[in-house]
Amino acid sequence: MKKLTALTTTALTASVALALTACGGQANSSTSSKAAEFPKAGSTIEWIVPSAAGAGNDILARIVAPVMQEDLGANVKVVNKEGGSQVVGLNYVANAKADGLTFGNTNIPSILGRYLDPSKKAAFDRSSFTPVGAFATNSVVIGVNKDSKYKSIKELFDAVKAEPGKITVGTDSRAGDDHINLRLLENQLGLDFNIVHYNSGADKVAAIVSGETDFALGGVSSFFGQYKSGDIKLLTVIEDNPSPFAPEVPTMKSAGYDVEPMASNFALSVPSKTPKEVVARLEAALKKATETPAVQEKLKDAATAPAWKSSSDVAKLWEEREKTIKPVIDELLQQK
Repeated sequence: MKKLTALTTTALTASVALALTACGGQANSSTSSKAAEFPKAGSTIEWIVPSAAGAGNDILARIVAPVMQEDLGANVKVVNKEGGSQVVGLNYVANAKADGLTFGNTNIPSILGRYLDPSKKAAFDRSSFTPVGAFATNSVVIGVNKDSKYKSIKELFDAVKAEPGKITVGTDSRAGDDHINLRLLENQLGLDFNIVHYNSGADKVAAIVSGETDFALGGVSSFFGQYKSGDIKLLTVIEDNPSPFAPEVPTMKSAGYDVEPMASNFALSVPSKTPKEVVARLEAALKKATETPAVQEKLKDAATAPAWKSSSDVAKLWEEREKTIKPVIDELLQQK
């Protein structure tokens, strides 16, 4: 009887183990099939651009989207949702269904000022998103009007030191990446700018061309058209190496200033609870598009450097930049 019981117990244990193995196999199969089924043929994926049609994010999205569409076998539709200094579009992405059919621009560092500044009333933070990857970077430069009396970055900064708080500089928004980068420069170099906020990058550039402000800081692509036409002179690129789009422009390092390099990273993210297999599929499609020669040429034509960063690399960069920038934004809020 004991022998029979032992055999029965052994058989039962084996049956349970087999059943558990089968269940595990089904779960793995289900997980794998979820990735294999995404996206369904003919489905539509929305790429949310949180700024106006024709703006930098929109131009780049329309370069990359068709190649992602071809790889995914689904429609990738660029949708502009502007407003609230990008908060409207970013809210939409953060609160979308986490099925991979909605993703959007979460550029670093610009997104940080959208949620770290409570006055913008963002319904999201870093935990609201899972990065898909980043496909390009934009070096930060300082530009002046073509007729400016400042012929070098040293002349400009010497004038700032001579008259603290007098030399005017334009930004595209309060607590945006321009504003944050200017505050970082002030802190690192002991400078005091008279910072003027505009409603958009276009307004900021127009203020330089008209001579309304003394200088402006921003991504090289935002100045590139006026730089090539001669309406704006670039004094420096805030990188360790020259920009390929303006190789004759000296770097801050070559001008003798010890500052941290500055660049914008064009990143995409999905809502945070999107299945990891779906994220991986989107990541692979974005990587393939980024590495496509035709896409790279078009990005370069838009004065933007193709540069791939994986989902995990973007997540790490995001966390690091938040730690650096949060104290700056906290300081700005205290000054209100």
